[in-house]
Amino acid sequence: MTERSVFDGILEHLRTMVSSDILVSNPIISGERSIFTISSVGFGFAGGEGKAEDGTGSGGGAGAGVTPVAVMVIHQNIPGPEGIQIFTLGKKGEISQAIATAAESLPSVIEAIRGSKKE
Repeated sequence: MTERSVFDGILEHLRTMVSSDILVSNPIISGERSIFTISSVGFGFAGGEGKAEDGTGSGGGAGAGVTPVAVMVIHQNIPGPEGIQIFTLGKKGEISQAIATAAESLPSVIEAIRGSKKE
């Protein structure tokens, strides 16, 4: 096995592990609500190759971690930004703080877009 094929195998495995469905889940429908989880994903990989008197060798490995950071609830029966709630989970790290900040500014962003469409 060559070093290139080791890395190609690792990257292909990472592609199957990390997808956009992991970052924002498919909705869970509960009555008039759609519930999504928002997650932080981290991954890494390493590989190497060596040569000795009795032959050559190569190897590698990869790993990924998924941490839920927020839950988003969309109320179908409440129009506009008022129908969207975001609950951050655990301590407020950089990612969950960014999500919370974005959620707080969402109503004003939507209103600004609506205002620009009227003009």
